[in-house]
Amino acid sequence: MDKFPISIGGRPQNRALSIALNIILFVLVLVIVLELTFFSRFRRFYVVGRSMYPTLVGAEYTQSGTIDSSGDYVYADRFASPECGDIVIITTDNGDGGSITIIKRVIAFAGESVELVRGVLYINGEETAEPYVSPEFNTPSLAKNTYERTVVPDGCIFVLGDNRDYSVDSRGHYGMIDIDDVEGVVAEWSLSVRWLVNPFSRFFDFTLPNVFSGCSN
Repeated sequence: MDKFPISIGGRPQNRALSIALNIILFVLVLVIVLELTFFSRFRRFYVVGRSMYPTLVGAEYTQSGTIDSSGDYVYADRFASPECGDIVIITTDNGDGGSITIIKRVIAFAGESVELVRGVLYINGEETAEPYVSPEFNTPSLAKNTYERTVVPDGCIFVLGDNRDYSVDSRGHYGMIDIDDVEGVVAEWSLSVRWLVNPFSRFFDFTLPNVFSGCSN
């Protein structure tokens, strides 16, 4: 008879520790994989300015020229194809030889005619309802809220900001937007859960880098 019998299975506490470590490792790997998968598709942007109000709240510039922390965060799907009514992120020419990132709503596509008459939108001659536009920010008498009927050229889209009184968009400076300049379509879920997206993003961002910014006009 053996004086020192062999214990099969090891000490219970060592086995429990090994299982716990394996679980922790699995969770960490899973989180990393999910994060890499998520951010390979979605890109986060920080909204600046009033052009999409009241749909989105944009941050303002302080007296020192920095951006405050009052703006909304949105996530844009880099692989989604824009549809009429979608909010999109666009990187386009800023007029000075550089580029600028803006956030606007898609109103019309190539071949469609677009017209504004005292703030009322017409697509292909038919009046189009816009529940996302507030009358408070769509003054009928304002010159920019009347736009002569124009057909969107091939390869382009016509975009507007929801704050029609303030937004600089396809009616003026930016003109028709090349469809290839669309960086992504703002995901509906990121709009509907802003109450969660905003505090979560602010908690993990200690600065407001320009890469997250939609422009103010």
